[in-house]
Amino acid sequence: MGFTLIETLLYIGLYSIIMGGAIVAVYTIFESAGRNQTKAMLQVEGVFLTGKINSALSGAKTIDTPSFGATSSQLSITKYDGTLISITFATGTMMILHGGDVLSLNNTNTEVAELLFTNIGTSSVGIIPEGVRAAFTLSARAPNGMIISQDFRTTRYLRK
Repeated sequence: MGFTLIETLLYIGLYSIIMGGAIVAVYTIFESAGRNQTKAMLQVEGVFLTGKINSALSGAKTIDTPSFGATSSQLSITKYDGTLISITFATGTMMILHGGDVLSLNNTNTEVAELLFTNIGTSSVGIIPEGVRAAFTLSARAPNGMIISQDFRTTRYLRK
């Protein structure tokens, strides 16, 4: 009353198929979790950086760089209290110069690319105020090595 050789081979084959499917499913779940975690981190970091740009522009009196209608990878502004603030990027890092201190804004897991500031606005009748449009691409590497990128944009107008 034992198993025949054919039954044993059949059960081993079925067991292998079930275990193989389970391993593939678990691997896919873990890989997806890592990718989703990277996407969430990228989204939070992008919102933080756009918030920093908007914060720097609040209370700005003049936009020194870029000039009207121009585009630049550096933003320099003068606030009403005379404080100079500059935002730029180098080697994948967005940096802010504020009060003589240079601070990195993004974390080491993300890389900034294509940071562009455009000086927009001001019409002769004053309908459109002066402002800055900022755009950048943020990328990060998922645990499986895949690079995930997302574009961010913000526009901020100056109060006069």
